[in-house]
Amino acid sequence: TPPNEQIIKPITAGPRVVTIYKTETGFGFNVRGQVSEGGQLRSINGELYAPLQHVSAVLDGGAAEKAGIRKGDRILEVNRVSVEGATHKQVVDLIKSGGDVLTLTVISVTPQEAERLEPSEDQSSYNYIDYTDKRSLPISVPDYHYIDKAGDRYAVFNIYMAGR
Repeated sequence: TPPNEQIIKPITAGPRVVTIYKTETGFGFNVRGQVSEGGQLRSINGELYAPLQHVSAVLDGGAAEKAGIRKGDRILEVNRVSVEGATHKQVVDLIKSGGDVLTLTVISVTPQEAERLEPSEDQSSYNYIDYTDKRSLPISVPDYHYIDKAGDRYAVFNIYMAGR
């Protein structure tokens, strides 16, 4: 094998569960992803998922690499808790809360798929929406009433935007 060519293990298309045992260098990986909750569904290996945090770096010889985590892996669950659409902070807090053993459910993607999902590591190339020039729209809730249906009670709000 040429020295600059890595040996790449085959990538499985479906989710897989990986257990990582913390060492003196920690779990040995970094997480990156959206800071807000929710978001648009994206196709990953033919399945639709809410936005997922991903592994942005893996320490050579570290715990995550030994457990089979790869750069670009999408994180579906942390310690059996779904993190689809979760914020970066929520995922990091879940990782920290598990102590010295971490169980991740991840999906590996090809480098091409990773590039499609995260266009570039350069922040300037991300498509940001600038809301600074947008005007707020006045909303009022002048009245509401309650409806009882099948033993449940619901509040019905009449919402008016810009007086209509």
